[in-house]
Amino acid sequence: MEQLKPNNKGFDTSEMKKLVQEELEAIRKDPLVYPILSEQLHLTTKEAETYVGALMDLRDDIHYCASCPGLDKCDKPNPHFCLRLEKEGKTLLRHCDPCPKMLSLASFRDRYILCSFDEDWRDADLRDIEHSKSARGKAIVAMVEVAQGKPKWPYFIGNSGSGKTYMLACLANHITKTSGAGAFVNTASLMEDLKDKSIKKKDAFEDLFSRLCKASILVLDDFGNEYKTEYVYTTILFPLLSARDKAGLPTAFASDFTISEIVWMYRGKIGDQRAKQLEGLLVRRCGKEFDVSGVAIH
Repeated sequence: MEQLKPNNKGFDTSEMKKLVQEELEAIRKDPLVYPILSEQLHLTTKEAETYVGALMDLRDDIHYCASCPGLDKCDKPNPHFCLRLEKEGKTLLRHCDPCPKMLSLASFRDRYILCSFDEDWRDADLRDIEHSKSARGKAIVAMVEVAQGKPKWPYFIGNSGSGKTYMLACLANHITKTSGAGAFVNTASLMEDLKDKSIKKKDAFEDLFSRLCKASILVLDDFGNEYKTEYVYTTILFPLLSARDKAGLPTAFASDFTISEIVWMYRGKIGDQRAKQLEGLLVRRCGKEFDVSGVAIH
């Protein structure tokens, strides 16, 4: 068999050098990547040529994240991590840092005992809502005052899609970032869950109920659509509201019903005396309702 003879003429690098220069030129024109190379890494032309492979990987990583398909659809080689380059002397080091969106999600989950609104709203904040002179504008002012410590309980009513749930999510996010874990719940689901726990799992009931009483903020979404019974009212709803009232903790409501309508619906289940008790607490703490009907804000 004939032996292969080595090519002693050497490897022709002209084509490779051309490809390297083409890649570097594309990187120089990339508005997302080039500022990192010039302003943070301060790479020389020689260093850029040496580490062109790392720079190409950085470019691909940055552009993938810029068009993020969502945390649950991330199919990068290292899902939920971002490539970062660091210059140490004349060496370019690679680091994998946790994805900022993943860190934001982890922080968000730590801030809530329970949360029924969409996790896509985890960064929504009061400062992001445009103020106006409408009833919605007055509602925003009321939320800002609550965030600043005013002992009022916002009570929002409005048509479906009016943004009342979103607005209260902004308030809850704002408060939980500085004041500890809060809770944002669908009222019907919470009442049903606590009712079941109070009968079948008393320790779990007492633990969750205690945490809700002390939450930095409690938002009762879809208030008024819960199943109304004397047991739920006397064991869960009124003791919860009363505890938060005594502690001076912010509580907020999003509802399809006015306070008067809520009291009327409960009266048939709990009687006149307890209905007046509920009305007195809500009127004293909430005052009037804010009707935020109008064009959706998200």
